[in-house]
Amino acid sequence: MAGKLCVSVIEARNLQADDFAEKNFYVKLRVASNEVKTDVVKGSLQPKFLKDCRLAVPLPETDTLRIELLQVGPRGDLVVGSDDLRILTITSRGTIVHWFQLRTASRSVSAELCLVLRYLSAGSHRPMSPTYAITARQAKERALEGSAGTQAPSSSAFRDLSSGTAGTSGRATTEKLVNGSGPLHTYGSTAGSPGTAASVSGHPGGARSPSAAGSSSATVGTPRPGNSGPPRRSGRANGDGRGGPTQVPLPLAVLGGMVVGALVYLWKKRPVYYEVQEDDTLCHIASCFKKRVEDVYQKNKALLKNPSRLYPGDRLRIR
Repeated sequence: MAGKLCVSVIEARNLQADDFAEKNFYVKLRVASNEVKTDVVKGSLQPKFLKDCRLAVPLPETDTLRIELLQVGPRGDLVVGSDDLRILTITSRGTIVHWFQLRTASRSVSAELCLVLRYLSAGSHRPMSPTYAITARQAKERALEGSAGTQAPSSSAFRDLSSGTAGTSGRATTEKLVNGSGPLHTYGSTAGSPGTAASVSGHPGGARSPSAAGSSSATVGTPRPGNSGPPRRSGRANGDGRGGPTQVPLPLAVLGGMVVGALVYLWKKRPVYYEVQEDDTLCHIASCFKKRVEDVYQKNKALLKNPSRLYPGDRLRIR
């Protein structure tokens, strides 16, 4: 049965671009005869597209999402890399965040592209929860912060993407994303990757070898040649000539703590808004933010003449 695919193109990294062309890139998505393109991002090897797209899916059982990253060239656009995704593998998975490895014709990885995806069936008769919009917004914020730009990709976000079977874990995936423990918070993360402990301690598992421990203790305990006097103290000199740590006056410390506390309080009390997407309902929006429907309605009485009618693009105040 026909449906639609919601895709947010977030960012790309590790691009193997053509050196003879300008560093201008865009993404093209295609399902059957339906095609959309992002805007061209100029002058960056880590372009942030931040584009929301919707594609009609005539036959989700057989249709495929074609993903292409292109570089604008003087004699025509060059395909940096591409990938294919069977729509059937995501029809029951809810909202998904994944780094796709785009490959050249020789099957070598030429780029990585982060997408947020959600499939909505036309015959489900179930309103689409706002999880997709919330997840896409959070992914865009992470991309703008640049916190995941230099980290290694995560394979745990969507390990069974190419399994070819639609599982029944869509609801669980959606709940994890809302609760802040799902794939969104693992994309671009290097926690648990092989070699992390060895890079910290020089030995697998984080344990030092006896030779390393001995050499380390010998280095600490052996004085350097020529340093026969007592060790010097760091810090400013006091009135009597002795060095010591700098102390902050108590009133200043109390005032600083009060300012920090006030800033934290104001940050927690800041207003939070949500932009209504297609097929949203007030009940689903309230449940996603763990609020009562009556409370959300009371805060938006002036905008919502009828609580059962929401219009895409409306900004609802949640807090």
